Amino acid sequence: MQVLSGFVERADISELLNRLKICDEYDKLEFEKMFELASEIARPKAIYLEGYIEDRGEDFVVINGVKFTSRILKKNLEKADRIFPYIATCGTELDSIKFSDDFIKQYWWDSIKTCYLNIARENLMEYIKKRFMLKKTSTMVPGGSEPGLWPIEQQKELFSLFGDVERLIGVKLTESCLMIPNKSVSGILFPVEKDFNGCKVCRRKNCSGRSAEFDEVLWRSLEIEASLRIKK
Repeated sequence: MQVLSGFVERADISELLNRLKICDEYDKLEFEKMFELASEIARPKAIYLEGYIEDRGEDFVVINGVKFTSRILKKNLEKADRIFPYIATCGTELDSIKFSDDFIKQYWWDSIKTCYLNIARENLMEYIKKRFMLKKTSTMVPGGSEPGLWPIEQQKELFSLFGDVERLIGVKLTESCLMIPNKSVSGILFPVEKDFNGCKVCRRKNCSGRSAEFDEVLWRSLEIEASLRIKK
């Protein structure tokens, strides 16, 4: 298990101004103040461990003694033996600043936090790939309500692999399995021969983290394949 922190990158203010469509001069000045504050206090962090698949079933895998139930996770890990569970976060430092009295500033701050989460996540992925000499990789994250997906409730199992995550990187899990800070992400990185994007088999709409459209054909193919295996 290893904690990564001390990332030197700053969020890109030009990209943020463009994405948030901030053109008014007064708004720019206000945003720049927020951005500088974030740059001073931001301490994004990540944690990962080297995991091994110890058992497989029709709809589950056992990783380092912990059982994960998901038909699609099991399918994606069929050719993997060593995988890398991880958690990345923007950090408690950014999460401690609130703008509850101003909706626009709250939205801006959340966007800045997302940038620092991405810094932690991208550095983590690159570090793992280089350290373990991985060529092509993909990830899966808990979430989605469709049968066979990796239910968000399994955040508990994922966190259990690391022990006291809050002490290690400041991320805690709520009763409803959401993470605090809200700009945090958890999942499993694994080597692949072909790319897989979990968003393609998730029907959840209006998700800020969506990176691909739902693929009905892919979902049906996995559903049919799973039903055939069960009948066997």
